[in-house]
Amino acid sequence: MGFARLLAVGVIVVSAATGCATVAPTPPRPTPTAAGSGPTATHTTSWTLSGTFVPQGAPTRGQVRITEKPGSLVLTLSDFSTGPGQDLYIDFNPGAMTRNAAGDNVVEDPNTFQVVALKDITGTQSYDLSYLIPVWPQVRSVTIFSSKSREAFGTANLR
Repeated sequence: MGFARLLAVGVIVVSAATGCATVAPTPPRPTPTAAGSGPTATHTTSWTLSGTFVPQGAPTRGQVRITEKPGSLVLTLSDFSTGPGQDLYIDFNPGAMTRNAAGDNVVEDPNTFQVVALKDITGTQSYDLSYLIPVWPQVRSVTIFSSKSREAFGTANLR
């Protein structure tokens, strides 16, 4: 049995023994088919996460959809628009967006994962993120973020 598989089994056993549970829902992770193993394994399940943008630092609207199919992971922005800005990126967040005591929309977990530069500030656009399949992070929301001004333009919670 390979080291990675042995490590995975160990983590599962320890988690089961200690009663650990995931606090935040995460998308189902496809498992390799019995016919494949190692880097050429293929996924047999599909899933989709989606949400609607809420404006934060700029008027941002539209929908985001992340779809994984066997061997493919695609993020799509539909009916999308945001304010002009420099160095705009799409970021994944492990936390959901909520309102703080002051009534501002904030993401619960300040850690982010910068995914890709935004192609355009308007219109429907798709991004191939298949390179993320082996390292898919926990994602509960997506933010349009300006790395120059360090400001969230808008965030969409995923479900």
